[in-house]
Amino acid sequence: MRILDLGKSALSAQSSVAQQMAIRYGRQAAFLVLAAVFGAFALITGHGLLWILLVFVAHFGPVGASFVVFGLDVLAAVVCVLFGRRSYLTVEEVEARIARDRYLTQMRESVTMAAVTATVATAMGRGGMRSVWDLVRRKKY
Repeated sequence: MRILDLGKSALSAQSSVAQQMAIRYGRQAAFLVLAAVFGAFALITGHGLLWILLVFVAHFGPVGASFVVFGLDVLAAVVCVLFGRRSYLTVEEVEARIARDRYLTQMRESVTMAAVTATVATAMGRGGMRSVWDLVRRKKY
């Protein structure tokens, strides 16, 4: 029964690891989607900026405003890309991985110990039964 309990604990820890990884990847995907949206806005603004530069060269007002909007869009896109690309393990995920590894190690040791015990007990059981049978029959060595 100990082997099954250790197996259940290892599976529980593995599900916790998978859950934490899904949360982390979901957060990354959300930031990358935001980066794509701001990148698209930056591209649209860049085209608008180019048009304004070509049409209104003499007037600095709309061009300056377009530069500011374009700069803010690019800055927001870069920040979202940086947040989306970073990947760090949370404390919960690290603890779940440690627990999973510990339970798997204990389960392996338990299975190994059960196999060794069964092998030794079988060998001793045969010899032990033979000794008892010899005593019952009063056979001397």
